[in-house]
Amino acid sequence: MNKRLLILAGGMSSRMKKAAENLQLDQQLIQQADTLTKGMIQVGSAGQSLIDYQLHNAQQAGFNEVLLLLHPDDVFTQEYYESEAIRRKYADLSFRYARQFIPADRQKPSGTADAVLQALQQAPDWQSGRLVICNSDNLYSIKALNLLWNSESPNALISYDRAALLFAPERIQAFAIIRADEEGNLVDIHEKPSHEEIDSILVKTGRVGVSMNLFVMEAEKLFPCLKATPFHPTRHEKELPTAVNKLATLEKVAVLPVSENVPDLTNKQDILTVQNYLKDHYSSLN
Repeated sequence: MNKRLLILAGGMSSRMKKAAENLQLDQQLIQQADTLTKGMIQVGSAGQSLIDYQLHNAQQAGFNEVLLLLHPDDVFTQEYYESEAIRRKYADLSFRYARQFIPADRQKPSGTADAVLQALQQAPDWQSGRLVICNSDNLYSIKALNLLWNSESPNALISYDRAALLFAPERIQAFAIIRADEEGNLVDIHEKPSHEEIDSILVKTGRVGVSMNLFVMEAEKLFPCLKATPFHPTRHEKELPTAVNKLATLEKVAVLPVSENVPDLTNKQDILTVQNYLKDHYSSLN
C-alpha cells in the first residue's frame, strides 16, 4: 500500500523573518531564518532541519511516498533532499516535488488550500487514494501519524487538546477550534471562537480541541473542495480548513483526539524552544 505524505513547505515565512531583539541565537541560524523556509532551518544539533525530523517520524510510521510542496523561488530544499547522503538516510521514502506558483496579480502564494490543489495537479497520480497532509513547520509524532492513517474513517483530522500544547496563552487563543458532533465527526474547524463558545465546549466535553493542520484525506473527495475554496475575506488566501469544512458537509470526517505538544516554528523565538525539545526527545538522532 502507498502511504503518502504531502508536506506543505511553500509559505513566505513572513513572521519568521521579522527582527527579534535580545535573542541569544547563533548568527547562522538567524541568517537561515531570514532566507530559508521555516522547515529547513537547521534546528538539530547535527544540522538537521525540522522537515528531517518529520521525515524520520514518517518513515518510522511506515510512510513510503513524500510529496514536498515548495515555494517557486526555493532553490535549496529540493537540492538538499536529492543529495546522496540524504537519500541514503531516508532510503524507505520516495520523493516528489511540486511548486506553488504565484498568480501574476499576487506577490505571495494563495494559501494552503491552493498549495494542496497545486501539489495534486502537478502529481496527477496522487489525485486518487488517501494521503496525509501536514505543515512543514510543525513536528508531528509517530503516534499521531499512525493514529491518523489507521483511522476507520477514510477522512480524519487530529484534534489536539489545547491544555497539552506548551505555547503561550495568547498563541493558543488564536488557534482554530475543532467542533465535532456526538458521533465524533467534524462539524467545522472554527476560527476565532468566543470565550463563551470555548467555555461551553469545555463544560460539555472536558477538553478543547484545536487544529494543527494534520489531516488524512481521500484525494478524490478533497480535490473538488479545494477547487471550490474561496479567498478568505480578510486574509485573502484560500485556506485548507475551509476546504476541509466543505468536505465535512459531504462526507464524514472523523475527529481523533490527541493530547501532546506539537513543536512549532513560527518566529525566531521558537527556534530555541524547538532546539531544546529536540535535545530532550530526539537525542539519538543528534
